[in-house]
Amino acid sequence: MLKQIISEKTIQIIWFSVAITFCWPISLNSSKTQVFIFKILQIISIINVFMLLLPLLYSVYLHFNDIIIVSKSIALSVGLIQVIVQTIICFIKYDSLQHVVEEMIIYVKEAQQYEKKIFHKYIEKCHIFYGCSIACIYLTATVFVIGPVFSSASFPADAEYPFQVNSTSMKIIIYLQQSLIAFQCAGHACLSIFGALLLWFVSARFECLAVELQKTTDIGMLIVCVKKQLHIRRYARRVVISFRFIILCAMGVSIFSLTLGGIIMITKSPFIVKVQFITLILTLLTEIYMYAWPADHMKDMSINVSKSVYNTIWYEQTLRMQKNLLNILMYQQPIILSINCILPELSLRYYCSICKKND
Repeated sequence: MLKQIISEKTIQIIWFSVAITFCWPISLNSSKTQVFIFKILQIISIINVFMLLLPLLYSVYLHFNDIIIVSKSIALSVGLIQVIVQTIICFIKYDSLQHVVEEMIIYVKEAQQYEKKIFHKYIEKCHIFYGCSIACIYLTATVFVIGPVFSSASFPADAEYPFQVNSTSMKIIIYLQQSLIAFQCAGHACLSIFGALLLWFVSARFECLAVELQKTTDIGMLIVCVKKQLHIRRYARRVVISFRFIILCAMGVSIFSLTLGGIIMITKSPFIVKVQFITLILTLLTEIYMYAWPADHMKDMSINVSKSVYNTIWYEQTLRMQKNLLNILMYQQPIILSINCILPELSLRYYCSICKKND
């Protein structure tokens, strides 16, 4: 019972970390009115980000000769573009995300004891890394928000507005709006943890199936396992399809920021600017790693399911049963996270190749 509570608590914590993004879909049981309101909130969040993106681009235009303001504004603008793109993707993929999330929640609630143990093992494996990541992301957003308190800046971002912002009421409104966007960006950074949760869940289900396959003793049980395998593979593909363009967006932002950071490093930029870009690059590389780690593990587990039949007492089964087990053993096509002609395969090996290229 405790392990089930821990599993459900983990899902709730990750939901809370991305709630402000409106990218975690609401329940399937929600009414049409609730879904409509949720989608309106997604659109409002996009508009809110645009209201800071345009002043930042205007700031780049006005202060083109100031490398500090320009570099900070461009970096923040790229982050805001990522927020907009990710929200649009989640808006388009709403139905698919809703179904994969709902199935995960139901499965965790109805899991058997051995399945709960496997879920708990995965949580123990990952909770420190992902928990610390959430804390660091929101701590960074908080520092960004309270920055003007300890500096001469009026607002957290170096944005320029085409109207007067000297009045107290206008300053408060802009400050609150930029603060809200800062936490929106933090929530979207945690979206990688949301994707990782679904990928780890797929891996756990493959492992649960492997355990079940090893207990197979007759054709009836084998048929049930094969049907479960096909269902899990379809579910895994839906997860991959739902998140692959979000991951592509994150990788595009990372590559752009790495390139921009490299330019900043070789120019005579102030030390503080270089430190800020190093921090940004490390954060973005960590975001990609959050996807690569579970994607790599999912690939291994999708193959190991088929291989697990070899650990059964197949030599004591009937000839027909042995032939069926052999067919399963031969079917070892892995589930990978890829995009045709763009991303061959997101894995730890591919992640290391990216890091090596940008050394």
